[in-house]
Amino acid sequence: MRHLFWMGCVVQASYKVQAVARMLDTTVDSVRRYVDESGVEVARQESGPKVRQFSIENVFDLAAWRREHRPKITVKKRAIGTVYAPKGGVGKTTLTANIASIFALMGLKTLVIDLDFQANLTLAFGYDSELTLEEARETGVPEERVVQYHLGHLVPGWPGGRASLSDVIKKPFGENGPHLIPSDLTLDRLDTILTYDAIEGKKSDLKIAALIAEGIAGTNPLFDLSGYDVILFDAAPAKNRMTRGALLASDFVIAPVSLERYSTKAVSYLSSVLQDMHDDVGRSPQLVMIGNFHVPNRLRVYSQVGKLSTEYPGALLSVMVHRSEEFPKTLSEDEEQPPLVLARPTGGAAEQLHDVARELLQKMGVI
Repeated sequence: MRHLFWMGCVVQASYKVQAVARMLDTTVDSVRRYVDESGVEVARQESGPKVRQFSIENVFDLAAWRREHRPKITVKKRAIGTVYAPKGGVGKTTLTANIASIFALMGLKTLVIDLDFQANLTLAFGYDSELTLEEARETGVPEERVVQYHLGHLVPGWPGGRASLSDVIKKPFGENGPHLIPSDLTLDRLDTILTYDAIEGKKSDLKIAALIAEGIAGTNPLFDLSGYDVILFDAAPAKNRMTRGALLASDFVIAPVSLERYSTKAVSYLSSVLQDMHDDVGRSPQLVMIGNFHVPNRLRVYSQVGKLSTEYPGALLSVMVHRSEEFPKTLSEDEEQPPLVLARPTGGAAEQLHDVARELLQKMGVI
């Protein structure tokens, strides 16, 4: 039986068919039919009733098969988004990991790019960015869990030469799960390079946008992004040149907002950043906000929702993420566990995240 490794430990051996049905938003009978028709090999319990035990790779393989043979959604266009908040503590990275996982469960080819040298998203997908090959070998962690490349290695002119996408991509849940361009501390050098380019009068802010445009066009076989339906950047809270570059490459900026600690300054600042960008280059991504830490019937939260809806009409998703004990650290960014929709797929919080992801896709025009 295949296992899901997390930070070198086995955390999830298998799923029962009921959990798979919840993840794929379908019925148990449909899951069984998908298995029979797809040819995906699913292990059975070795002792007792010979029930199927699905690996996480099985689940994503079934999602990809359904996309091709029994589509539940119609994909209208590709979308590129940057998940960004000017301040930390709003659940940005955890939401990114969960939403990307849900997109893949819907059959969408999804790429997430960790653009923060602190590598919280990389950690959220099970890779310790500070782990070396030697340490992995000593501790028995699979070498594929070691981060050796990041987005900087894909940029033309990177010191030491440009890497190919296949060298950089991580596939934490197999070929059909979300793909990851990870990060580590050395990604900070990319921001330094972009800063020097700007000093020399080069259009450094457009370098990431040009890189993504090249990948989407599929003109370079070593850097082909043309097969992805959704590309998401997870940007650092700081307003650095990498974040600006990601925003310029994106159609949408997806901003989580903490409804229990909402500050008008954070969203106002983001709005001003987008306006300045539009003034400088003639375009900026469309703002989409996700309400987080929502507590129904609390006056303060109700007031915050009303204020956001009035000041930024149409930007706030109608589905919000409630505060829940199912999030061990309430959507904080330092959880060493798989995305909640995979770790606790049958819980109410996972169902809510599925609703958020679907509305987000509709907002972005993907479905």
